[in-house]
Amino acid sequence: MRDVVAYTGGRVSRSRPTLAADSQGAQVLASDGAFELRRDLPGRSPLYYRVGHGRLEWSGDLADFQEGRPLPRPDPGALLALALGSAPAPDSTPLPGVHKLATGVTVRLDRDGVRVARHRPETAPTRRGPVRALAAALDAWPGPYAISFSGGLSSAFVAAAALRAGHRPLLVHADFGGRFGGAALPRIPGLRCERVPLDLFGLLDHHRITGEEPFPPLPDTEVPRLLAERLAAHTGLPVMSGGLLDPLMSARLPDARLGPRSWRLLSCEPFHVSGTLRTLDQARALFDKGVVHDPDRVDTELPDSQPVGAPPPPSPTGADRVPGLTDQGREAFDAARRGSLAVWREHLELLPPVLGRAEAALAEHGDGGARLPALDPGVLAAVGALPAHRLGRIRGGAFQPHVPMRTAVAAHRVTGVRASAPRYWLRLAAAEHLHRERAKIVAELERGSALADLGLIDPAALIGILRDGRALSAQALILLRMVWLDRWLRG
Repeated sequence: MRDVVAYTGGRVSRSRPTLAADSQGAQVLASDGAFELRRDLPGRSPLYYRVGHGRLEWSGDLADFQEGRPLPRPDPGALLALALGSAPAPDSTPLPGVHKLATGVTVRLDRDGVRVARHRPETAPTRRGPVRALAAALDAWPGPYAISFSGGLSSAFVAAAALRAGHRPLLVHADFGGRFGGAALPRIPGLRCERVPLDLFGLLDHHRITGEEPFPPLPDTEVPRLLAERLAAHTGLPVMSGGLLDPLMSARLPDARLGPRSWRLLSCEPFHVSGTLRTLDQARALFDKGVVHDPDRVDTELPDSQPVGAPPPPSPTGADRVPGLTDQGREAFDAARRGSLAVWREHLELLPPVLGRAEAALAEHGDGGARLPALDPGVLAAVGALPAHRLGRIRGGAFQPHVPMRTAVAAHRVTGVRASAPRYWLRLAAAEHLHRERAKIVAELERGSALADLGLIDPAALIGILRDGRALSAQALILLRMVWLDRWLRG
């Protein structure tokens, strides 16, 4: 049960004084005169709180606030934003009045009442590089472990850090078979890799959704969680994952060093294909703004008014990327998306860049059900101590991000690392799954749709996309999210 904290009789009283914050990065500070909840670092386990008159309730389990009552109907626009893959606001929950404790937030109860305030957390100063920090985090783990090995840069980096720590963990690779399995994996010298056959399409099946889940399950978070469960069950060991390392060590092109007289910029491919920059002086001026597309550039070729019969301009919130929306659905989506973006922008502006990237990536992708050494305080501090130009570089006419990971993997003579974007396999799998199951999904949509009952989508438009193989492949992951959301609402 949740801990109820109140200020009565000149002192703080608690209903559960033994309840502690088991979430990494969160703290509970209690004394006779004050009580404080505080989060300085992103963590896997959330904390929730509710503020009342002269009292504060908190718990690590959202169900403690539900009190047997059914969950309220979710906001329609927020549901559609989930279909696009957008993370909900950093402090939001499905329960009215209940908030999630976000990074950089302090909730304090004392004689003056309850106050919720923002603070700027800082990582500890360190001289360790990311690979040494990750090796120290793995070395601090109290027992044996396995590493989820996809063959990509992040999982190869975790393997390299384990070798640096003197460990020899088992690498486990989820082999989905067919067109998704059997590909050659990069060899990590000194480590053994074991392939674990798994049914990918069974993981993508939406019929397991009951509707009793407090949060709408989505393939982006649920499939990696089930995958980690299967790998842990196979090995009998906790599974370490390279999840979140990719966004944590990402960099932008304007952060790269350009070399003497900016000669590296002349060879960089994005400027040749964009047509935006015609001279090196324009490129330097644009880099000073920290962007690639010039927001101040006025295109005189665009008319001032919308021509009659022409398609409407793209929505600034991305509503055009969600297929099959009705006018009501588009309005709900735009309102929810604008509000969420404003909250996230304000939230991230107060955090150091490394903590902001970790917070946003954890909200968007979840922890995948595995152990995430990327969230170790030492790893966050090591990445945060690096200047931005150490994370990305221009080499061979192309921009290369994740330089610390590339350097560490190359130092261990690892070659053949996969260069596809994170979760690229999930987009391919979504397309394959929908192609296989589209007859059943079309039949379900023809019988009825919860999203359509809310007036948010036009089922006929979705059915048309499902029957068009090219359109289905282009929007497969968004369509699969909508199928899952519809199933959750009906349940």
